[in-house]
Amino acid sequence: MTWTHYRLVFRLKSPLHIGYRKVGNLMQTRRYVPGKNLWAALTERITRDHHDGSQGSEYQRIGEQVQQHFRFGYLWPSLDDQTPYWPWEHPDFDYRFLASYVSTALNYDQRAAEEGSLHETEYIAPVARNDQPVYLVGDLWVREENLPNEIANWQRAFQNLQIGGERTYGWGRLQCYTDWQTKQKGQGTTVAGYKWQAQNDNVVLTIKAGKKITAHARAAGQSALSGITGTVEPLVGWERTEQGWKLSQALVCYAPGAQTNQDISVQVDWNGVLKL
Repeated sequence: MTWTHYRLVFRLKSPLHIGYRKVGNLMQTRRYVPGKNLWAALTERITRDHHDGSQGSEYQRIGEQVQQHFRFGYLWPSLDDQTPYWPWEHPDFDYRFLASYVSTALNYDQRAAEEGSLHETEYIAPVARNDQPVYLVGDLWVREENLPNEIANWQRAFQNLQIGGERTYGWGRLQCYTDWQTKQKGQGTTVAGYKWQAQNDNVVLTIKAGKKITAHARAAGQSALSGITGTVEPLVGWERTEQGWKLSQALVCYAPGAQTNQDISVQVDWNGVLKL
């Protein structure tokens, strides 16, 4: 089967929080959108377009279809809807893009804040510190042959995505600017400058020595990569099943920004994670 590559472009329309870690009262955000978050947003949108959204089994079934036919790159902030604003190249990344919101629960009986409930949520702002709009750019690969009927109109679903945390407060709204007429089949170039090709039903990237990886990469296990130096962290999150929500199995990964010491070839997994 042939993979088709699209360059994703979104305009961020509201604050975006991608859960990372808690430091004191501060809930930190990641500075990018992992592929798994994009997969979850697309799965949720398609499921709700075709069903009432109340059955966990439908999310799981459609999510598996999306896994089979899509490969997601990570989304990175951009000021010009073309070039990612890499944090390792721009020391002012946090100043330009990040802000925070402080809130607390109320004790109505005492007419005061609930003790111990004060917290601060960090987010990527929809407008940068210099008043420029913030875009998110990345990559998408699709196997467009023999798509199941429910996901056949996947491009329409991309027009109405909401992603990340605090969505009930209107956070994470995206406006799609992707040009679906511009696409590549076979070998091409991604936003990050990597060469890619379809190989044995997989999307394979060739990363030159000295390059930074722009997604998580497996650092342990059967699919672990070698020839990379950088921060290692567990990658874990919530997954929806028929019975409800559960924590996914933790993956030990090199974090985005780690550097290659040699030329490597990697597969892009369904969640955007790079593996052997």
